[in-house]
Amino acid sequence: MVSPDNDSEPPSPQLPRHTATDRSSADTPRAGQAEPKGHRKPSRNKKQGTHKSALQWTTGWETKGRAPYHDYIHKLVEAGWDNLKDVDEHMNENSEDKDLVVSVVDVLDTMNIKRRVDLRDVPALDHFLANESREGVKVRLYLAEQRGKLSSAVMESLGANLRLDPRFFQWNIKGSNNLMSPADRHRAPFTSVGFTVLDPSTAKMTDTFFFRTTIYIQPDEVGDGWTGVILFNSHLKTDIFINAVVTPPPFNPLASVPPPVERRPHTFRELYLSGLFFLKPEEMVKSPFYTIHMLFRLSRRCWSDVITAIREQDSRINGISEASVNHVEDIRRTFDIVKRGGSLGWMKCSSHEVLEAGEKLEEDFTHLLKQADFLWDSREKRAQVTRRKAEARWSALTNAFTFVFVPITVISGIYGMNVYEINGSTPDIWQFFVATAIMDTIIVLALAFANFAHIATRQKRRPGVKEVFSFAVGR
Repeated sequence: MVSPDNDSEPPSPQLPRHTATDRSSADTPRAGQAEPKGHRKPSRNKKQGTHKSALQWTTGWETKGRAPYHDYIHKLVEAGWDNLKDVDEHMNENSEDKDLVVSVVDVLDTMNIKRRVDLRDVPALDHFLANESREGVKVRLYLAEQRGKLSSAVMESLGANLRLDPRFFQWNIKGSNNLMSPADRHRAPFTSVGFTVLDPSTAKMTDTFFFRTTIYIQPDEVGDGWTGVILFNSHLKTDIFINAVVTPPPFNPLASVPPPVERRPHTFRELYLSGLFFLKPEEMVKSPFYTIHMLFRLSRRCWSDVITAIREQDSRINGISEASVNHVEDIRRTFDIVKRGGSLGWMKCSSHEVLEAGEKLEEDFTHLLKQADFLWDSREKRAQVTRRKAEARWSALTNAFTFVFVPITVISGIYGMNVYEINGSTPDIWQFFVATAIMDTIIVLALAFANFAHIATRQKRRPGVKEVFSFAVGR
């Protein structure tokens, strides 16, 4: 059961509607709008001017010296942790995002889910972290959504109050390359889920936008509860509904059906929040992986949409469309996280619901990998066929020129002889062109007959006139 605070929205099977505390539609990008680049550039360059006003950069934002958490990171870099240089440099300046949203969700001792009021600026986040009690709360989730890289002030607030590993923020802004060894990465309390989403703001059907969702799970020092931080590095909105990735309720004429959903685009943070309604609170307490597995379901759905769009576009143009995304590599990376159950450092649970969620995800990603492999195999075959057709056309065109100029050469040689001694007269010029035309016609007819016989013998059918003569003239 889900129970909200008085000031927050009541959860339901449908996605939450805007309240008075929500931003107006003019403040956040709608579906189809581009937004500033995240960790990987979109498939083509886009104008970013419409969103620059939402990001206000401030150099030297720590006017009284480095804040405690930033100072801690800076000293680690000076002590030799060079893999934290990027986050140290990033925290030297700050970006204030007008569309910052931090949703807080609690799983209570009573096994109810309670959504707090959304926090929309750093002072509100600082106040909540410093003053809000964890009494009666088993699990607390912070869902931070900000355009592009997380601002330094939000990093300082979350890092200092929750005592987070700074490598988490390094991963968030730069990825996991050269951050730690594979063994350490598999056992770290944090991981990430990449999202590759079809970008409706461009004219090309196969253009995509990538952003990263980074997840940190921290067990409580006392008790069996835990705290989760999920960073969504995008305000991108989508028309996907969370209901599409969960099983619908069985038919029951005596039970009420879920109410209609509001047909408007939603961010991935909103989708994940609505997905919490379908989870069992007692399993969320036991398993962080079960709590965040909806993110993997959404990622798989986005990948499936991308693969389907590329396949349909290839079929539409009967060739290979312009789509260059490392599908298999990214899917395998996410699949590896699924098989590990998130991170090896997270608490594990072997209940039926948790095991079933993991098994379903493994089946889904196995099928997704097969789809991706099949897509690229079919594209490779299309490329081979296209190359063979191009070579055949070139060969036929070369033969056509040969068939035309060989008779001309032969007739020219004959008429270049001293034929006066043969018939006692000099031939007229028109005889040369008539002889050449007759010779060319004979060769074309011979090639057409040979092509007709080849098709009739090999393919057991009667070819049409156009098909027969197309080959003869080099088409």
